[in-house]
Amino acid sequence: MRRAAAAVLIACAAACAPEKIREFELGLLGPAGPGVAAAARAAGMAVREAAPEGAAVEAAGEARMANGSRLRLLTARAAVSGKAGIFFVLPKAHDGREVSDYPEEWQALVRVARETAALRPILERGVEAAAPFPAPAGVSVRAWRHQGRLYVLLVNESARPAPIDPDALRPWRALFEVRSDARDLLVACGAGQCLSGERALWLEGRL
Repeated sequence: MRRAAAAVLIACAAACAPEKIREFELGLLGPAGPGVAAAARAAGMAVREAAPEGAAVEAAGEARMANGSRLRLLTARAAVSGKAGIFFVLPKAHDGREVSDYPEEWQALVRVARETAALRPILERGVEAAAPFPAPAGVSVRAWRHQGRLYVLLVNESARPAPIDPDALRPWRALFEVRSDARDLLVACGAGQCLSGERALWLEGRL
């Protein structure tokens, strides 16, 4: 009875879920060895020979795979630009080893893949909305409404910090950060506070 009830609830949730409006997929471009392909799919990444139309393509070697913040920035830049996803071209393996054999580099990519998997319902099914506060100069912003909440993505591609009013971030919860209060993630700059350079910040509003 419990399994039957659970199945009904899952079916209802699927039926009540908003329809997909757009695509956003994170993946790797082949050729990829069997170890990499299996590990990528286990982490929720797609493995393709060619990127889907409208998706960004980035060389993971140039992105420094061990630098998770850089991978996150590239992924957020694709999202804020309205891309259909992002696909990474992996650096070539050496001495018979695959990229997935290097834990530090591989785990950085896996973390970004898992964050993206959690955000896909917002990116794919969220209704685009107006930004709830003015974006700082030089910062890209995009907002979506999904299941009663407003989500905001801020992307500062510049190496320079961007001044931002901390009060604008007061009601927001930062996602995937060590601190949930978004104001705690700002850095001091002059007499005010800024969003760091080369930084992406996901914000979740209240119901």
